[in-house]
Amino acid sequence: MRLVHHLAALATLLGTGSASVSVKYTGQAPTGYEVTFRYTNASAHKVQIAGGLLPFTDQFRTTPAFSAAYDPHDYRPGDFFVSGLNVNTTGNLGPQGNYTGFYMNNTGNGHWEWTAPFPSGTYSYAYIIDCDLGPRCATTEPGQVPGLTFYNDPENPPFQNDHLQFNHSIFQVPYDRQYQYDPALNLDFDFALPVPAGHQGKALAVNYSESVEASIVLIDSRETPANPTQASPGSTYPAKDIHDLALYLPPTYDSNCATPYPVLYLSHGGGGTAFDWPNLAKAFNIIDNLILSQWIPPTIVVCPAFYNLGCNDSGPIPDLMICVRENYLATLLPFIESTYRASSDPDQRAFAGLSLGSELTYEMYINATTHFGYFGHFSGARGPAASDTNTAGYISNISVAANPALASRGVFVGFGNFDIAFSDCRSLELALELAGVGFLSRFVPWGSHFWNTWQDTLWYFGRTALWKQRPFTVETARRGRVVY
Repeated sequence: MRLVHHLAALATLLGTGSASVSVKYTGQAPTGYEVTFRYTNASAHKVQIAGGLLPFTDQFRTTPAFSAAYDPHDYRPGDFFVSGLNVNTTGNLGPQGNYTGFYMNNTGNGHWEWTAPFPSGTYSYAYIIDCDLGPRCATTEPGQVPGLTFYNDPENPPFQNDHLQFNHSIFQVPYDRQYQYDPALNLDFDFALPVPAGHQGKALAVNYSESVEASIVLIDSRETPANPTQASPGSTYPAKDIHDLALYLPPTYDSNCATPYPVLYLSHGGGGTAFDWPNLAKAFNIIDNLILSQWIPPTIVVCPAFYNLGCNDSGPIPDLMICVRENYLATLLPFIESTYRASSDPDQRAFAGLSLGSELTYEMYINATTHFGYFGHFSGARGPAASDTNTAGYISNISVAANPALASRGVFVGFGNFDIAFSDCRSLELALELAGVGFLSRFVPWGSHFWNTWQDTLWYFGRTALWKQRPFTVETARRGRVVY
């Protein structure tokens, strides 16, 4: 696929600078593509690019605690990037023990530039000015990460941002089989690229009592309704009794359609927001591709936020999950089904999430079983387990005897080889098997606890599990594309 993605052009950054990034097809080694970052600031003494722009590793030199930390210029087919929970501070990336970001070159007259080859994938980035990634330096800039001066590309802002989390700018690189193919690993992420015009769904940033179209919305541009309803009682953000969600409406969406649309509720993880999936994972692009390829029918996707709902966000995780479950069933689902042409049939509802959102998915599976027909557990279930043979506290024969519907749901488990949730997910899989529950599994051989893994698991959840015939059997994932 020969694409040139000009994602940004020079523009004013905080009144003193400008920035841009472009992705160019070269047709040359090592990846077939190169990415050029440009930043203009006459007062800057040094500029780094970081914010999720990670070094690469390979399957032969990687463990859950170590990455080879190859520079992009040293890319070889089969290289990928991994991350832990605290990639900027754990000191586990490469022989140097630090992740320092990538320093831009001063080309004179206040211009900074850096070009490197990148393989297929979705990448987040931000600029750090006159400060080293480690040790961190203080910032008083409004809207920035406390303790670190991260600046987004103003011409390529994230899908949505707020004070709760500083999401970074995004660029995407297509796959070039000639230079990126590796016989051992499939690292083609073209399923997250935009589909052709006319086949794209609509992305919305929504308050529980109003909808605001926001394919790109700048920081703090959200408006609070003048006369808010009590759609989310107890919520504290962005306003009292008002809450946020990101919403995807399929390209054929018709509010007067005779048949309601199936709905996927897709949760963020710990410390996240409603806008993580559409920004950091380009999840709505993935859904577009699933629909266009006829892996799933036109589907509404709801990305809610489980913080600031009036629950005790800093309390015990099980208590938080129970509170969120009760809130979603009482407020979120009724709002979606009364506002949009969304199905209220449990067989046409699915719930999935990543990390702590996967623990919420497990809570829904066990204690809201009949409200949803499908459950996607991405990198989590019950929290860290002692080993992948520890099934204490997971589903069991006793659970299924008490709640037979557990055995008739469409259960999917996805996780990575270098994932901190590896043992947790293996424990869930073993527990499901011992309880006689059919399920589908996606093991990502290059995956860590990071967004490229969750892109992959969402894609395979849609391809193999979502809206497919239940209960799942050994033939479920082998039936191929479903035409609706």
